Amino acid sequence: MHLFKAIVSAALLLMALSCGGGKIPPTHYYALDLPPAPKPQVSASGKTLVVASVTAADPLTQDRIVYRPTRQEVGFYEYHRWASDPREAIRAALIDQLRAGGLFQTVAPFDGRTKGDFLLRSRIDRLEEVDFEDGVKVYAAISAQLLDVSTDRVVWTGRGEASEPVNSADVRQVVAAMSKATDAGLKQLAASLADYLR
Repeated sequence: MHLFKAIVSAALLLMALSCGGGKIPPTHYYALDLPPAPKPQVSASGKTLVVASVTAADPLTQDRIVYRPTRQEVGFYEYHRWASDPREAIRAALIDQLRAGGLFQTVAPFDGRTKGDFLLRSRIDRLEEVDFEDGVKVYAAISAQLLDVSTDRVVWTGRGEASEPVNSADVRQVVAAMSKATDAGLKQLAASLADYLR
Protein backbone atom coordinates (compact mmCIF):
# COMPACT_ATOMS: atom_id res chain seq x y z
CA MET A 1 0.00 0.00 0.00
CA HIS A 2 2.81 2.42 0.87
CA LEU A 3 4.56 1.59 -2.41
CA PHE A 4 1.36 2.38 -4.34
CA LYS A 5 1.06 5.75 -2.58
CA ALA A 6 4.70 6.53 -3.35
CA ILE A 7 4.21 5.69 -7.04
CA VAL A 8 1.07 7.86 -7.23
CA SER A 9 2.86 10.75 -5.47
CA ALA A 10 5.81 10.51 -7.86
CA ALA A 11 3.48 10.44 -10.87
CA LEU A 12 1.60 13.51 -9.62
CA LEU A 13 4.87 15.35 -9.06
CA LEU A 14 6.05 14.53 -12.58
CA MET A 15 2.73 15.74 -14.01
CA ALA A 16 2.97 18.99 -12.06
CA LEU A 17 6.51 19.56 -13.30
CA SER A 18 5.57 18.88 -16.91
CA CYS A 19 2.60 21.27 -16.70
CA GLY A 20 4.78 24.03 -15.23
CA GLY A 21 7.50 23.82 -17.84
CA GLY A 22 9.41 21.11 -15.98
CA LYS A 23 12.00 23.38 -14.35
CA ILE A 24 12.43 24.05 -10.67
CA PRO A 25 14.41 27.26 -10.08
CA PRO A 26 17.88 26.68 -8.64
CA THR A 27 18.36 27.37 -4.96
CA HIS A 28 20.95 30.04 -4.13
CA TYR A 29 22.84 30.02 -0.84
CA TYR A 30 24.32 32.99 1.02
CA ALA A 31 26.38 33.79 4.11
CA LEU A 32 26.80 36.97 6.11
CA ASP A 33 30.08 38.64 5.21
CA LEU A 34 31.21 40.30 8.44
CA PRO A 35 34.61 42.00 8.39
CA PRO A 36 37.25 40.78 10.83
CA ALA A 37 37.70 42.85 13.98
CA PRO A 38 41.00 44.55 14.75
CA LYS A 39 43.77 42.59 16.47
CA PRO A 40 42.70 41.27 19.91
CA GLN A 41 43.77 43.31 22.92
CA VAL A 42 44.45 41.66 26.28
CA SER A 43 43.00 43.36 29.33
CA ALA A 44 44.78 43.65 32.66
CA SER A 45 41.43 43.47 34.47
CA GLY A 46 41.68 39.71 34.91
CA LYS A 47 37.95 39.39 34.16
CA THR A 48 36.80 36.62 31.84
CA LEU A 49 33.76 36.49 29.58
CA VAL A 50 31.94 33.57 28.00
CA VAL A 51 29.53 34.18 25.11
CA ALA A 52 26.43 31.99 24.88
CA SER A 53 24.95 30.78 21.60
CA VAL A 54 22.93 33.50 19.90
CA THR A 55 19.16 33.01 19.85
CA ALA A 56 16.76 34.56 17.34
CA ALA A 57 13.17 35.64 16.85
CA ASP A 58 11.07 32.76 15.45
CA PRO A 59 11.08 33.75 11.75
CA LEU A 60 14.89 33.89 11.83
CA THR A 61 15.50 30.37 13.08
CA GLN A 62 15.19 28.72 9.66
CA ASP A 63 17.43 28.85 6.60
CA ARG A 64 15.14 30.92 4.35
CA ILE A 65 15.89 34.64 4.05
CA VAL A 66 13.12 36.82 5.50
CA TYR A 67 11.38 39.77 3.86
CA ARG A 68 8.39 41.89 4.86
CA PRO A 69 6.08 43.07 2.06
CA THR A 70 3.88 44.88 4.65
CA ARG A 71 4.12 45.59 8.37
CA GLN A 72 1.79 42.68 9.13
CA GLU A 73 3.13 40.09 6.67
CA VAL A 74 6.29 38.00 6.87
CA GLY A 75 7.57 36.37 3.69
CA PHE A 76 10.37 33.91 3.01
CA TYR A 77 12.46 33.55 -0.12
CA GLU A 78 11.95 29.94 -1.20
CA TYR A 79 15.03 29.68 -3.43
CA HIS A 80 17.35 32.03 -1.53
CA ARG A 81 18.62 30.48 1.70
CA TRP A 82 21.37 30.79 4.27
CA ALA A 83 24.29 28.45 3.63
CA SER A 84 25.38 28.88 7.25
CA ASP A 85 23.37 29.91 10.27
CA PRO A 86 23.58 33.71 10.82
CA ARG A 87 23.44 33.08 14.57
CA GLU A 88 26.84 31.37 14.44
CA ALA A 89 28.35 34.09 12.23
CA ILE A 90 27.06 36.79 14.57
CA ARG A 91 28.41 35.05 17.69
CA ALA A 92 31.85 34.66 16.09
CA ALA A 93 31.87 38.34 15.03
CA LEU A 94 30.70 39.46 18.48
CA ILE A 95 33.49 37.47 20.14
CA ASP A 96 36.01 39.09 17.76
CA GLN A 97 34.67 42.57 18.55
CA LEU A 98 34.88 41.98 22.30
CA ARG A 99 38.40 40.54 22.09
CA ALA A 100 39.47 43.58 20.07
CA GLY A 101 38.00 45.89 22.74
CA GLY A 102 40.47 44.69 25.38
CA LEU A 103 37.84 44.70 28.12
CA PHE A 104 38.41 41.14 29.30
CA GLN A 105 41.44 38.94 29.87
CA THR A 106 39.73 36.23 27.82
CA VAL A 107 36.58 36.03 25.70
CA ALA A 108 35.46 32.51 24.78
CA PRO A 109 32.38 30.81 23.35
CA PHE A 110 30.27 29.07 26.00
CA ASP A 111 30.07 25.33 25.38
CA GLY A 112 28.17 24.30 28.51
CA ARG A 113 31.33 23.81 30.57
CA THR A 114 33.37 26.98 30.03
CA LYS A 115 33.52 29.14 33.14
CA GLY A 116 33.88 32.91 33.29
CA ASP A 117 33.21 35.92 35.48
CA PHE A 118 30.53 37.11 33.07
CA LEU A 119 28.15 35.45 30.62
CA LEU A 120 26.89 37.33 27.56
CA ARG A 121 23.54 36.31 26.10
CA SER A 122 22.41 37.79 22.79
CA ARG A 123 19.47 37.57 20.41
CA ILE A 124 18.85 38.54 16.78
CA ASP A 125 15.66 40.60 16.91
CA ARG A 126 15.65 41.58 13.23
CA LEU A 127 17.50 40.49 10.11
CA GLU A 128 15.14 41.14 7.24
CA GLU A 129 14.40 42.93 4.01
CA VAL A 130 11.62 45.53 4.29
CA ASP A 131 9.69 46.39 1.14
CA PHE A 132 6.86 48.62 2.39
CA GLU A 133 8.84 51.78 3.19
CA ASP A 134 10.29 54.27 0.71
CA GLY A 135 12.40 51.92 -1.34
CA VAL A 136 13.77 48.56 -0.22
CA LYS A 137 15.82 48.47 3.00
CA VAL A 138 17.25 45.86 5.31
CA TYR A 139 17.22 45.99 9.08
CA ALA A 140 19.46 44.26 11.57
CA ALA A 141 18.96 44.43 15.34
CA ILE A 142 20.79 42.47 18.03
CA SER A 143 20.08 42.74 21.75
CA ALA A 144 22.26 41.43 24.57
CA GLN A 145 22.48 40.97 28.34
CA LEU A 146 25.56 40.68 30.53
CA LEU A 147 25.18 38.36 33.48
CA ASP A 148 27.48 38.52 36.52
CA VAL A 149 28.01 34.81 37.16
CA SER A 150 28.91 35.26 40.84
CA THR A 151 25.57 36.92 41.65
CA ASP A 152 23.48 35.45 38.80
CA ARG A 153 22.29 39.00 38.11
CA VAL A 154 21.93 40.89 34.83
CA VAL A 155 24.20 43.93 35.15
CA TRP A 156 23.89 45.39 31.63
CA THR A 157 21.51 45.26 28.68
CA GLY A 158 22.14 46.73 25.26
CA ARG A 159 20.91 46.79 21.68
CA GLY A 160 22.64 47.47 18.41
CA GLU A 161 20.62 48.17 15.29
CA ALA A 162 21.11 49.59 11.83
CA SER A 163 19.41 49.79 8.45
CA GLU A 164 20.81 49.90 4.94
CA PRO A 165 19.15 50.83 1.64
CA VAL A 166 19.11 48.27 -1.15
CA ASN A 167 19.50 49.66 -4.65
CA SER A 168 18.76 46.44 -6.52
CA ALA A 169 16.20 43.63 -6.38
CA ASP A 170 19.11 41.17 -6.54
CA VAL A 171 19.15 39.08 -3.34
CA ARG A 172 22.96 39.22 -3.36
CA GLN A 173 22.65 42.97 -2.80
CA VAL A 174 20.11 42.34 -0.03
CA VAL A 175 22.52 40.00 1.78
CA ALA A 176 25.41 42.45 1.29
CA ALA A 177 23.27 45.16 2.92
CA MET A 178 22.34 42.75 5.73
CA SER A 179 26.03 42.11 6.35
CA LYS A 180 26.76 45.84 6.52
CA ALA A 181 23.82 46.54 8.87
CA THR A 182 24.71 43.58 11.10
CA ASP A 183 28.31 44.75 11.39
CA ALA A 184 27.15 48.25 12.37
CA GLY A 185 24.76 46.79 14.96
CA LEU A 186 27.48 44.61 16.48
CA LYS A 187 29.85 47.58 16.74
CA GLN A 188 27.15 49.60 18.52
CA LEU A 189 26.58 46.73 20.93
CA ALA A 190 30.30 46.31 21.68
CA ALA A 191 30.71 50.07 22.19
CA SER A 192 27.75 50.20 24.58
CA LEU A 193 29.20 47.34 26.65
CA ALA A 194 32.61 49.06 26.67
CA ASP A 195 30.99 52.26 28.01
CA TYR A 196 29.43 50.29 30.84
CA LEU A 197 32.63 48.44 31.82
CA ARG A 198 35.01 51.38 31.69
